[in-house]
Amino acid sequence: MRVCASLACLILAACGSSGSSNPDASTADAAPPTVRTVTCPPGDMPTVTTNDNVMAYDPTVTAISTHGLVKFAMSPTHNVGPDLTLPSDPGLRVGFGQTACLEFDQAGTFNFQCTAHGFKGQIIVQ
Repeated sequence: MRVCASLACLILAACGSSGSSNPDASTADAAPPTVRTVTCPPGDMPTVTTNDNVMAYDPTVTAISTHGLVKFAMSPTHNVGPDLTLPSDPGLRVGFGQTACLEFDQAGTFNFQCTAHGFKGQIIVQ
């Protein structure tokens, strides 16, 4: 009986701590974002825009090279957020009425949407 009681205590002790002693442990193992906001350099670059009369991004699909930049110029009523139903990246965000340049560090397809209206766009990084 003593062995069973000790075994039960050992099992309970092992299961008793569901949290991590390091609150940042879950984020420490996460991959870094592959899309990040950077300062817009001078010169021409692919640009995605919206306007208040059209419920769409222009262009809808943009192709760039790895480490390429895309400028997003949003009207006051539209924004950019990751498309939660398709492959995307948490760094793919531009606020309502903001202009921002995003750098894409890895090849792949990055889907985004206007969080207020649901229309979608895509960046293809080759």
